[in-house]
Amino acid sequence: MVEWLAIVYDKPGSDRSSVRSQHLADIPNSVTAGEVTNAGAIFNEIPQDGLKPNFAGSVLNIVADSKEQVLEILKKDIYAKTGVWDLENTLIYPTAVAYRKSKDL
Repeated sequence: MVEWLAIVYDKPGSDRSSVRSQHLADIPNSVTAGEVTNAGAIFNEIPQDGLKPNFAGSVLNIVADSKEQVLEILKKDIYAKTGVWDLENTLIYPTAVAYRKSKDL
């Protein structure tokens, strides 16, 4: 198994707000299953207090045997199923994390 860095952009004009709570609720299950070691949003600009974030997409570290398996894991996410994520332009790289600090959800 290899750890992979996946950068998944949102499709232009997509709105993740209607399924975001389900996406966030599903992350702990992916962590417990050993598929995801960390995940978070990426932004087009730094979010400002009180304003809706301008999401660019998501970044995830995924444990898998191959790049193809990473894509299969991503396809199970509600953002992929509802057309928020642009899986065709996902960047996926094998990675070696030197240090990881935990953060509770």
